[in-house]
Amino acid sequence: MKDHLSIDFSILEQQVKLRFGESKANNVRQLEETLSHLNNLPVTEQLEGVNRFFDDHIQYATDDIVFKQKDYWATPAELFGHSRGDCEDYAIAKYVALLHLGIDSTKLRLIYVKAKIGRSRVTQAHMVLGYYENPSSDPLVLDSLVSNVLPGSQRTDLTPVFSFNDSGIWSPGATKQVSASTSRLSRWRNVIERMKKEGIKRES
Repeated sequence: MKDHLSIDFSILEQQVKLRFGESKANNVRQLEETLSHLNNLPVTEQLEGVNRFFDDHIQYATDDIVFKQKDYWATPAELFGHSRGDCEDYAIAKYVALLHLGIDSTKLRLIYVKAKIGRSRVTQAHMVLGYYENPSSDPLVLDSLVSNVLPGSQRTDLTPVFSFNDSGIWSPGATKQVSASTSRLSRWRNVIERMKKEGIKRES
């Protein structure tokens, strides 16, 4: 198992309770219970279970509404505290939850895409989470706007721009990293540091 991420639920719950109140902390307890049920199940069931949990507990809302900012990447504590978030916030929280279940981080990537709006040719920037069984696999896509976990080949409404995780950045269709550093993704680096204060960090 590589790069196993651990969530200290007692710290996460305390942070949510202190900042947002007891009622919001209940979401953390429910996540802990959900991940406990998903532990040791097949990966496809873990992906579907995590995707469903956040669909059920978080309402989609844009950053200007929730955080009064144009682009803000929320930590899981902030996502639970507001019970609302946008595509990046969903993707980050699902990434954290799946790593906590023991899925290898090399198989998970946050993917920036251009998403078609309806049947028009108009697209908007969007982020999803992809699970790659191996580097050349058709990824399974976890999307905040679509309840089903589907192969990327079936998501013809999405055009990948680039993907990334803790270890690097990939261009569309590439099986090797185009960069071994995520330093240019300042929001990503920032949210990783903020998550550590919430009890979300890698086991040594």
